[in-house]
Amino acid sequence: MKFSFRLLLFPFSLLYCLITATRNLLYDRGIKKSTRYKIPVISIGNLTVGGTGKTPMSEMLIKMLLPEYQCAILSRGYGRKTRGPVLADEHASAVSIGDEPMQMKTKFPGLTVMVAEQRTLGMELLLKQTLPPEVVLLDDAFQHRAVTPGLSILVMDYFRPVYKDFCMPAGNLREPGSGKKRADILVVNKCPKTLDFKEKDSITKKINPTPQQKIYFSSIGYGTLQPINEKASFEITKKTKIPVLAIAGIGNPAPFFKEAAGYASRLEKIAFPDHHDFSDADIQKISNELQKLGSEAIVVTTEKDAVRLRGKDLSPLLSQKIWYIPIELEILFNEQDSFFKTVKNYVGKNQ
Repeated sequence: MKFSFRLLLFPFSLLYCLITATRNLLYDRGIKKSTRYKIPVISIGNLTVGGTGKTPMSEMLIKMLLPEYQCAILSRGYGRKTRGPVLADEHASAVSIGDEPMQMKTKFPGLTVMVAEQRTLGMELLLKQTLPPEVVLLDDAFQHRAVTPGLSILVMDYFRPVYKDFCMPAGNLREPGSGKKRADILVVNKCPKTLDFKEKDSITKKINPTPQQKIYFSSIGYGTLQPINEKASFEITKKTKIPVLAIAGIGNPAPFFKEAAGYASRLEKIAFPDHHDFSDADIQKISNELQKLGSEAIVVTTEKDAVRLRGKDLSPLLSQKIWYIPIELEILFNEQDSFFKTVKNYVGKNQ
């Protein structure tokens, strides 16, 4: 039934492909204006709708660059309740700048965070700061071509290969797969850590990178469970085995639910839409479902959802019951140094 429905949408996908391909052609030929800046600008984006792991990629780049350079991240701030450019300050929240920018602001206090629908306006405001950035990361910017990046990183999902997909709405691509040629670095993310060289070579041939493109393979690793309430005085490990209510408002929650199950003697799951803004009714539902699991039960959520939940009116008991699983990206096949060197060489040469 699902396949038949998507098949009916195929003509609309052809139209969508035509529109996005035409738009890209106008940028490629200079008919639509794109601004290049005199500082290093790194774009992190994808072709596939939904979570491909752009945020862990951005965080890995921030960890690498922030000790040496004044860094800023410029994002649209998806899901925020504000409009126009907003520079994150000590009063920032997921409501004012979006969940992912707030997550990065919380983890990296030295990072400058700007959200703006118009990326050129955001860039101009960043460069007018008293302490302007030396490097700007453009979050989710592969299709936002008004700013020309000096280095473009395209993150792809191992489980949803671009070469097997098609444009929306029949498929999951934001533009034709040929758009990958604009990237300087291709990263196939969410690979199993057991990925072997044979499969790596097979995927590389199917992606068919240009001679100028570098391709890397990465996996998502999960950290230890962390409480959203910093006053928590106890630790929970996978040996604890207690009832768990796992909640997720992300693009593809299946891997998260699988990880959450490792902590659970009994697991219940609630999936919300990506970037979901938790309402009072949602909070009550979570509280009710948690009570059904017993007094020892906890809520386990994603790092991104934890950012949004922190800004909600939680009861003291519920706030002590919510834990999240941090994630980080790992480059496979001992190529992390090569990846870092490629990025650092670009940044160093363009200061």
